[in-house]
Amino acid sequence: MDSHGKKSYGYRAPGKGRGSRAQKSEIPLTPAPPLGDILATIEHDDLKETEDQAFDSARITETEYLTSYNWLSEGHRIIVPGEPPMWTPLSEPVRLRQDSGQYYRDLNAARHPSYPLEPMVQAIISDKPDISLRDIDIIACGGTLGNLLRFARRHAPSFRMLVEVVGNTVFFVRRANSPTELIPGVFGYGHTFPEAYTTWSQGARGWESHRRIMSYKLAGMRCLVRFEADGFLPELMPEDLGSGKENADQSSDTVEDLMSVMQGATISGMQPTTTTDVESKEIQILKKGRYIPQCGIFDLKTRSIRKISDDILKEEIPRLWIRQIPNFIIAYHSLGTFNDIRVQDVREELKKWEKAQQPDLIRFANLLQMIVAFVRSSANGKIEIEYQEGEQGLNLREQVGIVNNVLPSALMSLWED
Repeated sequence: MDSHGKKSYGYRAPGKGRGSRAQKSEIPLTPAPPLGDILATIEHDDLKETEDQAFDSARITETEYLTSYNWLSEGHRIIVPGEPPMWTPLSEPVRLRQDSGQYYRDLNAARHPSYPLEPMVQAIISDKPDISLRDIDIIACGGTLGNLLRFARRHAPSFRMLVEVVGNTVFFVRRANSPTELIPGVFGYGHTFPEAYTTWSQGARGWESHRRIMSYKLAGMRCLVRFEADGFLPELMPEDLGSGKENADQSSDTVEDLMSVMQGATISGMQPTTTTDVESKEIQILKKGRYIPQCGIFDLKTRSIRKISDDILKEEIPRLWIRQIPNFIIAYHSLGTFNDIRVQDVREELKKWEKAQQPDLIRFANLLQMIVAFVRSSANGKIEIEYQEGEQGLNLREQVGIVNNVLPSALMSLWED
């Protein structure tokens, strides 16, 4: 966050200044992890609708914003429930600099490489201690479910992910070549635009990357899905947002107060765990922020004015559907000056898309059910999913190489009877 309270995007890797632009040649290639033997392959033709398939299996229902968190820029700490930055458009457009520097592809993996989904689970149990974890079928991020949706719709790039059962809950975790993998060839205004047009609240010192967790039913299963929110629209917030239950201690703004509350908020009993490849640091949790309703959350994209005739929303609707994000901002620029910014309520578009895409969404629902059933019945409850762009089949493989359990043992014990 800068001196004006503007949001700092990008979560740059160390050793790279703002004045230089990342090029593909500057990012060293990390070898891909080894591939295990193929246990089964799911073909597109295997995903056809069955005669007894219920319509609701291919719709998202019972949607609920469960909780959220922000990473703190210093240390190994998260803020629960945290808060996304607020949409604060400039009164007059100014020419913005292009993005530069290096950016992590997956901040959670980079910040917590041993157990990328642990911060999500820690946020849930700290904010919703009465939740029945054993009743959850799927825990995943929007990216892993998005890749499976793209495969079902025959639009998928190559991807890999780890799948593991804890109790009866199936976890999906993206498998990258490295947890600190960087985005190559960064350019455009996808980071500098939100820095200029969104603002953190006054008490959000050092906050970054607001992550939200949605609970919903899909394919007959209860899913918890984590995703990053770009911000919220203040005009859609209830008038009493800043008081009572919606406001979790916003008064401690000094570093001393922050550390004092932090020490008291650390979850007890969760000891650091030494894994086979990386020592896992204990996540500290601070209860601070506001519960921003999902109705005000937006996703943001920037494009050149030359792309104004493209249907950007059509391209993004599958992402918005998986994350259940109701608002979309598309900002068009000419050489870095944004004169055309459109804020859209896309709830009706999401409903229409869901109805129109039923054949593809039925295939997606069948794919999820197949994977969940397969890994639950596997010998050790662990597989890897691997797909190569252009292929007809999705390979379910043995996990090989250095692979941690999806969670540290102290958390996995919460699923025990």
